[in-house]
This record gives sequence, structure tokens and C-alpha cells, in this order.
Amino acid sequence: MTEVTIKIPEDIKDIIDGITEPLYVEALREIARKRFAYNKKKLKDYRKKIAIFEAKYGKSYDEFSQTVPDTVKGHDDWIEWSYLVKVANELSAKIEKLRLLIGK
Repeated sequence: MTEVTIKIPEDIKDIIDGITEPLYVEALREIARKRFAYNKKKLKDYRKKIAIFEAKYGKSYDEFSQTVPDTVKGHDDWIEWSYLVKVANELSAKIEKLRLLIGK
């Protein structure tokens, strides 16, 4: 488990002094819910872009990466498609972690 230390001005400390741990947990869940929604939208955008490449080449990224056309356009598309797949996979992993945190 990671411990987080937050530095806040004295005036704010006086306001939140005495707040119980469940409030912090709920605040964290609210942040997680917002990040969950944001990441789902971003993932949807990346998947749309991936689908454009799949339609263009008529194959999945894995199939395409085995037979990248020996052209500048083919290599450029492969680089961009690789990036999209990598980021989509990372977002999927983040979404799953957030899902656990918010209880979905």
C-alpha cells in the first residue's frame, strides 16, 4: 500500500481537522468515478481510430504487424497503429483498476 502525504495551508487544515477517514475514501471514489468516465471516453476514441486501420487493411493489428507493407505509408501506419493499441491497452488496465476502486 502507498502512503500519501499532502501539504495544505494552516487555514484549510483548521477546516478539515477532525474529518474522518470515510470522507477521504468517498472523495477518492468520486475522483475515481470521474477518471473512470474520462478514461472510458478516451478508450472509445482510441478504439474508433484502431477500427479505421482495421477497416483500411482488412486485418487486426497483430496480423498487420506480421506483414507490414514495405512502404513509407505502411510503416507510418504501423507506428501510429502500434501507439494506439499500446495506449488502448494501458487505458483498459487503468479502467479495470478504477472499476475495482469504485465497485463496478
